[in-house]
Amino acid sequence: MIPLRRSCRSFTSSAVRSYAIAEPTTTTSSSANPTTRSEKHIEHPKNYKPLYTHLRGRALLNEPSLNKGAAFPKEERDVFGLNGLLPAQVHDLDMQCQRAYGQLTARTNPLSKYTFLTSLREQNQVLFYNFVLKHLNECLPVIYTPTVGEASSRMHPELRSHPDQSRHCALQAIQKYSTIWRRSEGLFITEEHFDRMREIMITNRLPKHVDLVVVTDSEGILGIGDQGVGGVLITVGKGNIYTLGAGINPARILNVVLDVGTNNQDLLNDPLYLGVKSPRLTGERYDRIVDKFCNVVRESYPDAFLHFEDFGTRNAGRILQKYRPVQSCFNDDMQGTAAVVLAALMSASKVNATALKDQRICVFGFGTAGLGIADGIRNALMIEEGLSPEEANKRFWVLDRPGLLTTGVPKERIRSGQEHYLRDESEVEGWAKDEQTGISLLEVVKQAKPTVLIGCSGMPNAFTEEVRLTVREMSKNCDRPCIFPLSNPTSLAEANPSDLNEWSNGCALIATGSPFPLIKNITDGKKYKTAESNNALVYPGLALGVIMSKASALTDSMITADVRALAELAPALNNPNESLLPPLKDLRSVSVKIATAVANQARAEGLAKTHTDCDWTEEECRLKQWDPIYRPLELVDSA
Repeated sequence: MIPLRRSCRSFTSSAVRSYAIAEPTTTTSSSANPTTRSEKHIEHPKNYKPLYTHLRGRALLNEPSLNKGAAFPKEERDVFGLNGLLPAQVHDLDMQCQRAYGQLTARTNPLSKYTFLTSLREQNQVLFYNFVLKHLNECLPVIYTPTVGEASSRMHPELRSHPDQSRHCALQAIQKYSTIWRRSEGLFITEEHFDRMREIMITNRLPKHVDLVVVTDSEGILGIGDQGVGGVLITVGKGNIYTLGAGINPARILNVVLDVGTNNQDLLNDPLYLGVKSPRLTGERYDRIVDKFCNVVRESYPDAFLHFEDFGTRNAGRILQKYRPVQSCFNDDMQGTAAVVLAALMSASKVNATALKDQRICVFGFGTAGLGIADGIRNALMIEEGLSPEEANKRFWVLDRPGLLTTGVPKERIRSGQEHYLRDESEVEGWAKDEQTGISLLEVVKQAKPTVLIGCSGMPNAFTEEVRLTVREMSKNCDRPCIFPLSNPTSLAEANPSDLNEWSNGCALIATGSPFPLIKNITDGKKYKTAESNNALVYPGLALGVIMSKASALTDSMITADVRALAELAPALNNPNESLLPPLKDLRSVSVKIATAVANQARAEGLAKTHTDCDWTEEECRLKQWDPIYRPLELVDSA
């Protein structure tokens, strides 16, 4: 029987005592759940300290971080006053997962699956994360939003949990947040809280220790724009991936929405809307809220990793640049997308036995995503290949609304950041040019002969067969051209991978922004999975590396270390017809390798506060991961 543990420590303000990321101990506990060592997704067997709580009875069952449901053993039922509150049979975690799988598959549409998994997380965190890890391919598209678009009524059998459709459900949940709201998750910060922000964040954050802060102002949610207070669900979704992918303790993740108003008139007119009912703050009033928040995070949680999510275009870049020098922070929309595309390009370069600096890169669609991708590749060209900024810039031909961006394009049509990539007007003398649309993609492909073509335009079928045939004719310069139609959902992709495979005679190295069915390769007749450039491959391991090392900043070199580690895991390195990126089902093992590389890079740059005498090993990294297993509970006095 687990004894009643009397303690002089006060637990009146916290149900759970906080520990480190994984909280392992060398002492074996006889009370540990026997399923701990049998979970296939947990790569390293660990023994764990017990969790201490003063909660009993229904209060314990209502605490999702401690609730075990039918898995509470008889001894804990006796100690914690659970007899009579649970059915007689004790079912272990494996059996609970079997039951949950039956309940999930009984739901026939993605929205009902989404609400089921949300409810499961709100009731029992360990069961939720354990279950999703066991069924990652089926559950990830439901709980995460890697793509955007409308639901498709006809789904390929290989994509029965198609992220496009699931994304639609997640977006519906965000759009209907005030209508379907049941319980609060995360913190809601408004201008009214300015003078009390520190008090609110400290007092209302239990437990006190925070490793990761995910924050949004909800202005730029991919595909649906400004969603006001509903954007908090985006931060919750990201937090789920951090836990699933990198093993970051969910009790040490803080989800925050900066509710600075909304310009969404539908929300302002909705009597049920829960957020601030006024137009968005701008200028100095907006900046002071963001400044105060970031300062409170830095001072209250000095070792926490700060993740900016779905900030609007006008604010995202400048906020990131302002705080990068003073705290470890990351913008997934700008840096995450660039990193995963760069990893695919590095893999392709290895397959082609071509140096990255020798690639000629055409980016079609040069908004926030395209610019972020170019900046990420440009940084790698300087860090990895030793090019000067000017030399790196010359590896790009970029197209936006005015066509190919050159020094001849009027300045008012060039947006901030694009100026680095302008081709000199003298370089394009004699090129075909339309007075309205400028120099076209086809003309650039013919004249510049790019080895890499990246699509971020949102223009379906922009990579026409004519363009593909032109690329195929370039085989003398590049045996295997890299073609990355990254716009999502699939309905907006610049080309279909199966078409690209056919047009290039099976030679194209392809990565997409959305999942596609397997494609049959012309060269060997086998079906292969196309690389999906999903940011989830990048940021969980990146954050874990920063948290492990307690790095004081996140540098471009640390992101490049992340990218390099990811690229080395590409199946295409063993078979060039395979994917340029590892599959999402391997996310946990991928994150371990990435985290180790990032932590060691932080140490090499003198930014690490821990483990400064020698490099991290992957084994040490695994020991830092939180695993979704039931830990023994001990009762303490709340006095």
